[in-house]
Amino acid sequence: MTAELALFRFDNGLRRRAEDAEEQVHLTPEYVLDPVRAVLGGRIELDPCTTADNPVGAERFYALPDDGAARSWSAATVFCNPPYGEARVRWVRRCAEAGAAGSRVVLLIPAHTDTRIWHEAMASATSLLFVKGRVKFGVPRTNGRQVAASHPSALIGWNVDLRHADELGSAFLLRTQPPAAYVDIPLGQ
Repeated sequence: MTAELALFRFDNGLRRRAEDAEEQVHLTPEYVLDPVRAVLGGRIELDPCTTADNPVGAERFYALPDDGAARSWSAATVFCNPPYGEARVRWVRRCAEAGAAGSRVVLLIPAHTDTRIWHEAMASATSLLFVKGRVKFGVPRTNGRQVAASHPSALIGWNVDLRHADELGSAFLLRTQPPAAYVDIPLGQ
């Protein structure tokens, strides 16, 4: 292995993709969207992070080059499947802000439970549901197969109850309710 290749493989900073890179497009599959729609009362008023053809069918949506994270999220119901990587931090924060403002919000993100942004989301979320297996996004690869996530995923909710979404299908594995008060427990002391 050359030094350049080794540096690329082991330095995540060199491998990051821009938020608007084509590789960041992960279209939410219907087997995830159907329960989300049901939880949100049958309609998604706003999808702030989608493509121009609005595959989610939201009543309002923002697509590149429009920066949905910087636009108004004034909506009763919001679904967000943001770009992954570091870009997701600002989207998670916007979801939490919309939830604090009273919107019913569902966010699909990697279930990286060891990250600061996960813990930040859990501090204000009202519901959590883990997706069974790896989400198969609606983006076909050159071999005809759909792109599958390289990690587990979860739906995080604000002002919604995701505990029964799994009754609509077998896509979901574990339902849980975040604690009423989020507590940091110091370890190793």
